[in-house]
Amino acid sequence: MVINVNSLPLTSGAAPVVLDVLALAALIWLLVGPRRHLQRAVPIAVASTFALTVGLWFVSELLWNLWGAPLPLAVYCFIAIGILAMILVIPKVMVQRSLWVRISTPVVAAVVVLASASLVNQDFQYYPTLGSLFEDSGVAIESLAQLKLQQPSAVRMSPTPTREATWTPPADMPRDGVVIRTSIPATISHLPEAPGYVYLPPAFLGSPRANLPVLVLIHGVPGGSFDWLRGPQIAQFMNGYAQDHKGLAPVVVMPDAGAINAKYPPLCLDSRQGKGATYLTQDVPNWIKKTFGAGTYSPGQWAIGGFSYGGTCAMQLATNYPNVYPTFIDSSGENEPTINQGRSELVRAYFGGNEAAFAKQNALDVLKTRRYTTSAGVVTVGASDSFYRPQGIEVYEAMKQAGMDVQLQEAPGGHAWPAWKYGVYNNMDWLMGRLTAGTGRPLVAPKPQPATGTWRAGTTTPGWKRPSGPLVRSTASHAAGHRRGSGVERIA
Repeated sequence: MVINVNSLPLTSGAAPVVLDVLALAALIWLLVGPRRHLQRAVPIAVASTFALTVGLWFVSELLWNLWGAPLPLAVYCFIAIGILAMILVIPKVMVQRSLWVRISTPVVAAVVVLASASLVNQDFQYYPTLGSLFEDSGVAIESLAQLKLQQPSAVRMSPTPTREATWTPPADMPRDGVVIRTSIPATISHLPEAPGYVYLPPAFLGSPRANLPVLVLIHGVPGGSFDWLRGPQIAQFMNGYAQDHKGLAPVVVMPDAGAINAKYPPLCLDSRQGKGATYLTQDVPNWIKKTFGAGTYSPGQWAIGGFSYGGTCAMQLATNYPNVYPTFIDSSGENEPTINQGRSELVRAYFGGNEAAFAKQNALDVLKTRRYTTSAGVVTVGASDSFYRPQGIEVYEAMKQAGMDVQLQEAPGGHAWPAWKYGVYNNMDWLMGRLTAGTGRPLVAPKPQPATGTWRAGTTTPGWKRPSGPLVRSTASHAAGHRRGSGVERIA
């Protein structure tokens, strides 16, 4: 029996529990010692830890605003445990006469530091498996050239959107989809190119090929296009969904939308910092249609989603470009684009200080001037996310007033992956129904079920059941309309 170490779960199961127990024993060992150690060294270490942790909080959140939003208090407590362990190394070594004890003391402290980092990771669930620490998503990632070698030169495809009720999977359709790593050319926007990823479901890989919709997923900042493959393991989730739906799932596009090496992220706007909106509304759709033949029937086959920064992008683009993205999922997004340097610096750096130019693209301002009778979407907010939750509710209210068919859902947790992935995972049935329907599908409140379903991080081919959670608020206006396009035979 071959054990895949890379699939070892880091946020659930035995590994984090064992690490926490070892770390507790290690911390006790570092604290215990002679009376002088207990009466002087330990109090000084605790006081120093408190001072350093408060200093870290002040610098990162008040002075530099490194995270763009407050981190949970628990995260700073977890960090403090690691700091305390490192400080205790010095007095512990000084009171020990044995050479092997002196040598082993830093190793013992390292166990506590590792557990501290593990606790932070369990809170955010950013690295679900051991392999994810090294950008192993748990699925094979191929190049576009490799895919072309495996596919026949010509594949026939239905001219209209494929629906599960009438779809018969071909005999050569594989069980799982594939992930392609590629750079999506910025032909019109001329943004710096960076690696992106595309998930192709099983129904894309057989012959004949299903006429599939497209879901564009935007990452957070800091972060990158790999985030959706690592944190929520979107490829495994989509494979599980496809296995329960005759191989059908959307083509999932994960482009780079943050310009990770740039001083200012594009913010999915067209500004002095680059044409981020043009890239996501023209370059990406044009390339996907040309390369994979997906989403060619009508704009009604296209949806955009994202978390945090990506959620803000999704709501911005759905508001400003409803003819490109009439369907959206905004997970824990903000009420407007932001940068760490503040709003005034954003307006200066992106629009030369022109507030009116910013307002022309700012969703909350645009929503006051337009009506949306064919747009539909979901806004999710973390139940314990005190910073982003009020902003999501504000966005929802503004969209509702503008006529969108929009629903507000409360996700479990705070500003972390349990809440971020909820929007996509909780609404796949509605999303696929709307994207494959000729006239769209209105939002219907899902029936309450456990929010986690049966999927677990680290599984390769999860069995998936549609989860749901408590509905906060919902409204229904008109279902999104779809414009009929011409059906053609697509070449692989």
